[in-house]
Amino acid sequence: MSKPESETARRALAIAAALAAADPGDKAAARRMRDAGSTLFWRQVTRLGIPEGQEADWRLFTRLVALMTPASREKTIHNETRHFGAVLADGGEPLKALNTPDAKPFLSEGRFARFLAARGSARHESLERMVRMLSRRGPELNVVTLAHAVIGWSDDRLAAAYYKRIDQSQTKDTQDA
Repeated sequence: MSKPESETARRALAIAAALAAADPGDKAAARRMRDAGSTLFWRQVTRLGIPEGQEADWRLFTRLVALMTPASREKTIHNETRHFGAVLADGGEPLKALNTPDAKPFLSEGRFARFLAARGSARHESLERMVRMLSRRGPELNVVTLAHAVIGWSDDRLAAAYYKRIDQSQTKDTQDA
């Protein structure tokens, strides 16, 4: 892992852990925060040494993780084995079959393609809508891969994980038949 990637991983894991340990009021404030941030966010900026030019991305990441962390949850949503792309495909159901006519990906391929093509604020808005849809299901995911999606580093890895999850479901069902 390169130095910027390891720094991203360190920050993502620390923010997810801080949200899990936060009281319900701080979690709610992080879910609602906009450009002014929240107390929890600014503490993390200071503790993790987030540069001024990266604050907007990390503020969005913090809000997204807060949306996925219920007020009563005391454990981080991080799960090393659940890439964000795979969770977008199966909606947080790792055993879900995705190849039957009535079992489609959680996030449609068209919507996923539009997200990958989006840039700037449109990308961030699309990402927040996807996470809001996912949050209702309470999935765990690899928060580092979510951070990469926010920063925009891993479109290729995000797409690979999304389609791999769909293809694994099809391959498994084909082998079972």
